[in-house]
Amino acid sequence: MSKMSNEVLDAISKTMPTCLATASADGNPNLVYVTYIKALDGDTLVVADNKFEKTRENLDSNPVMSVVVLDPDTRKAYQLKCKAETVTEGKKYDDVVEWVHVNHPQMTPKAGVYLTVDEVYCGADKLA
Repeated sequence: MSKMSNEVLDAISKTMPTCLATASADGNPNLVYVTYIKALDGDTLVVADNKFEKTRENLDSNPVMSVVVLDPDTRKAYQLKCKAETVTEGKKYDDVVEWVHVNHPQMTPKAGVYLTVDEVYCGADKLA
């Protein structure tokens, strides 16, 4: 069974920008907004690293990320806790570059960050 329900997938597709949180190995938090995030399936998200600095440093030392989305129609917020894999070459990276180039051909991502969803929450309620 997929971790993300259709409601969560719908919220992800409607939320822009989306908040991403990381923490350094020593626990220093970082929060950023991104516009290039999408669900690949019920368990996987991908984020384009177009301008990450602290976020990338955090992922290099602590490859976990939390994503928060708010469905503008239902006003339900979801938090996704994920494991992150950063890719800078190969097919997975090329797929991210092609995706970004659809709307911003002048922008080449530094990396693609593939997120495997471990937990999903709506408020304090754990959904998966």
